[in-house]
Amino acid sequence: MKNRLIKLFEDDFTGVNSDSLPGIADCLVLFLNEWKRWSLKINLTAETDELSVINKHIYESLQYTRAISPYGSLIDIGSGSGFPAIPIKVLLPKLDVILIESQRKRANFLKAAIRSMGLSAIQCIHGRIEDFPEFLGRYDFVTLRHVLEPNLSLELGSGLLNEGGSLLLQTSFDKTFQVDFLATLCLYLAQEIFIKKFSSSHSKIMVFKRIKGIN
Repeated sequence: MKNRLIKLFEDDFTGVNSDSLPGIADCLVLFLNEWKRWSLKINLTAETDELSVINKHIYESLQYTRAISPYGSLIDIGSGSGFPAIPIKVLLPKLDVILIESQRKRANFLKAAIRSMGLSAIQCIHGRIEDFPEFLGRYDFVTLRHVLEPNLSLELGSGLLNEGGSLLLQTSFDKTFQVDFLATLCLYLAQEIFIKKFSSSHSKIMVFKRIKGIN
């Protein structure tokens, strides 16, 4: 597993300091060990082996870091099995991260994974994002992955952004949003990151920026 993770970084994330790759890989191996242990008790992913999780979920999660700075604050909505937030945190350790997960068993898994990995400046909160109005307008980055209702997700996520913040939504390859709908949320589409490798059903990450100077 460790060698596969190092190869993944060497092939696709050449900007990562090569000296740090073994430590990054070791941390992700700890996460995969926790994933494997908990997968015996609850359904975390459709994939049942570590290599498939690396090739799909970890690879896709790391694509988010192409539009996230090493510093600041990030909140992940519907964190599920820890993707993309935990791989993002491993690659960008100085980022402050909050995971929001409504299913208690999955939230317990995320908390256990964070402890076993020894990560700091990251926490998992059990609940729905609508239950935390104190989070509104606070975050530099909001992440969502494979959501069922993209429009609703944008509405929920946009309110969490601070001025100039970025919302990153992974969705289908051909998904689009009306410009006037985005304008009502004070968002504009800044970037699209297309994900093709290891996948027969291609997807993309849409990066939306919050318009500055509008409350």
